[in-house]
Amino acid sequence: MISNALQQLDLKSLTGFLYLIEERHVGRAAERLSLSQSAMSRLLIRLRNAFDDPLFIRTSKEMLPTSRALELETPIRYMIEKMVHMESSPNFIPAQSERTFHLKTSHYQAQAYVPEIAKRFYGEAPLAVLETTTITENSLLQSIEQPLDVVLCSEYIQVPNSFHKELLGREKFHCIMSKHHPLAEQDTITLEDYLGYSHVLVSMGGSGRVLSDTLLGERAKERHFAFRTPYFLSALETVGKTSLLMSTAGLLSQRFSEQFGLVMKEVPVAFPETNYYICWPRSKTNDPAVQWFRKVVAQSVNDLIPYPEGSVNYS
Repeated sequence: MISNALQQLDLKSLTGFLYLIEERHVGRAAERLSLSQSAMSRLLIRLRNAFDDPLFIRTSKEMLPTSRALELETPIRYMIEKMVHMESSPNFIPAQSERTFHLKTSHYQAQAYVPEIAKRFYGEAPLAVLETTTITENSLLQSIEQPLDVVLCSEYIQVPNSFHKELLGREKFHCIMSKHHPLAEQDTITLEDYLGYSHVLVSMGGSGRVLSDTLLGERAKERHFAFRTPYFLSALETVGKTSLLMSTAGLLSQRFSEQFGLVMKEVPVAFPETNYYICWPRSKTNDPAVQWFRKVVAQSVNDLIPYPEGSVNYS
């Protein structure tokens, strides 16, 4: 058990103890600690009570430390030095780091943005490790046991209050179809055209609700989802080989349009733009390594996203 007297000691008292060890003089130790000599004497009384020892014996020339004081010097100095080290933020040097950084994101963003993130990441930190895992609609609300530094997500992912959240930018929805689709030659497609064909649904997991159903209102029941998958690239390739339609953000679809034989059309309903965010646990806001990683993620997305938000406070 720690005695009540020992519990009353603070860092200033322990620092004063070290100054007394070094100076062997109450007045000089008091000057270094910016205390009056009487205040320093009271501090010495607290130290003596806490450690149940005189600690320093006054002689005609100096204050001589007792054997107990000399025994305490090394652990107290070690503790003070550790505290000082913790107080000052260590410099983070990406080129020398071997740390593993953990990014959670959706299948879509993993394929749309993570390759560019990885390019910038390894360009600056070639010895570090980047580990990505997928999230579902409400997985962040569950108990987080896996390590996590940054989340890249859309507005449809539920983010806990314990996370900080910054808007990165937006993407517009398009209707994706095969270049051989009967609608591919039309400049525009009507709502009847849109509902007249079966659709692909990429599921993020979670509630299973289809957000665009709200926009379609009563006509949502006319839309038939013939293919459901959590894999975005599988969905795009399937669209390129069938008469299925797919409503999704356009960045990744445009990137694979030639490879999969895709055409993009305006959606015949007023789909809102999809917002994309960078999020992180508030507990890691001041971690220099995670600050660097957030900057890498934010700048990489900013280079690619069709409608960037601009200045992002990722630090």
